[in-house]
Amino acid sequence: MFSKKKIPYPQLPDEALMPAICKRDTDAFSELYDRYFDKLVWFASRFVEDTHKAEDIVQEVFMKLIEKPEHFNKDMRFSTWVYTVTSNACKNHLRNEQNRNRIMEETIKPGAVQHAHSMLEIDAKILRQRINSAYNSLNEKEKNIFILRFEQELSLKEIAEIIAIPEGSVKSGIYYLLKKFTPYLKDFSYGQQ
Repeated sequence: MFSKKKIPYPQLPDEALMPAICKRDTDAFSELYDRYFDKLVWFASRFVEDTHKAEDIVQEVFMKLIEKPEHFNKDMRFSTWVYTVTSNACKNHLRNEQNRNRIMEETIKPGAVQHAHSMLEIDAKILRQRINSAYNSLNEKEKNIFILRFEQELSLKEIAEIIAIPEGSVKSGIYYLLKKFTPYLKDFSYGQQ
């Protein structure tokens, strides 16, 4: 009888766990799940503004990872890939929700719809759409910086180490990133009429 060698999953990088997950290794999957579940729920809740919906979305992402681990893009860092997949799942959820709302609006009297939705909710959806549009206009490096700085709230030094670029490049990257977001968000600036 062979003894199974204990693999040190906590010491392995994310990308090294994926081949094991492709072989249906549940310990490797559990390690990735533990590393990312809470972070992804927080990330998804920024899109859907509901923790329970965010948890459902992230659970779906991990279910797809279990079902089809071969869909992992080996050319990307796992963290970038899983955040992108989660972001797309959130956008699909919002799109489906908007379609449901549109159908309701078409079947309900316009006066009732106006009372059902406050201007604040509408502004929040528009703002979320604008942020999504701005995010989608970014290249992969800019998306990495955005996620690590504004979603994960990592320091400039940590971002520089993760992306393997000088800290000064991270600073200038954030500056240009914010410049790219400005046109998308100008209508939401204070003092606009």
